[in-house]
Amino acid sequence: MSLSGVLVVDKPTGVTSHDVVQELRRILGTKRVGHTGTLDPAASGVLLACVGKGTKVAQFLTAYDKEYRAVIRLGATTDTYDGEGEIKETKKECQVSLERIIDAIDSFRGEIWQLPPLHSAIKYKGKRLYQYAREKKEVERTKRKVEIKEISIKSVNMPYVELKVSCSKGTYVRSLAHDVGQKLGCGAYLFSLRRTKVGPYGLQDALSPERISEVKKEGKINEALISMEEALAHLPSVAVREDSVAKVQNGARLVSSSVSSVEGKFEPGQTVSITDEQGSIIAMGKALSRSEKFLDSSYKSQLVEYLRVL
Repeated sequence: MSLSGVLVVDKPTGVTSHDVVQELRRILGTKRVGHTGTLDPAASGVLLACVGKGTKVAQFLTAYDKEYRAVIRLGATTDTYDGEGEIKETKKECQVSLERIIDAIDSFRGEIWQLPPLHSAIKYKGKRLYQYAREKKEVERTKRKVEIKEISIKSVNMPYVELKVSCSKGTYVRSLAHDVGQKLGCGAYLFSLRRTKVGPYGLQDALSPERISEVKKEGKINEALISMEEALAHLPSVAVREDSVAKVQNGARLVSSSVSSVEGKFEPGQTVSITDEQGSIIAMGKALSRSEKFLDSSYKSQLVEYLRVL
């Protein structure tokens, strides 16, 4: 039986997310492994890895909020915004009061505009930003709006400040550390980072690659895999009648007469999972109508635009 689902991995420091995927491919004996959100090589923690059919829904798991434990170092800046880069400037004395640190940290709570680090995987004119950085070329970066859901200080041991950060997808904690330093006027960079949570999945759910290898040898890997249905339970779902399952899988338009039930309320444009009557996902789609229309027998228009058929 082929493996399918999502693994919660505790990525170690010193390796790339791609390295972890390659290791999982070797352990699991399949090339069908991917991840849902890169962690920098120097960072550790929760990385969601999709296996088998799970790779087909990886794009729908990237919207999860993230939670981190971050240590920033005050009094210096680097070209990468973290400890992996070259020191750009250093303040010999970083005299900043705890009150000022608290005020600066609190000012980043909520929606903020963030400039991604030059050393990042974002594309500009067909190339990754880090490729320009390696060539010592400055390129124009565009600020992006992200949301810091919660941010708090866990400890201060100057010049180090440990933070707990809960944020939206696309947030660069490296940029946050840099911006805190600019706010305080003393500079700062990200000293260490551990991702503690992705959506509902935390470190308590995560397994190291070594442990995953052991679980595989024990014949218990299916117990470690989270089903696609559980991983996508945060999305509204639409169940179709048994006689319409094959039609959906063949890309036929979905109309209300094929729908047996709807879970959750949604508006046009929202992503929904499409399941059979037993709850197994057969496709992912973008709703073209409000949820109420899906069970309205008088409504004859197409209900979803398919994004992925499983």
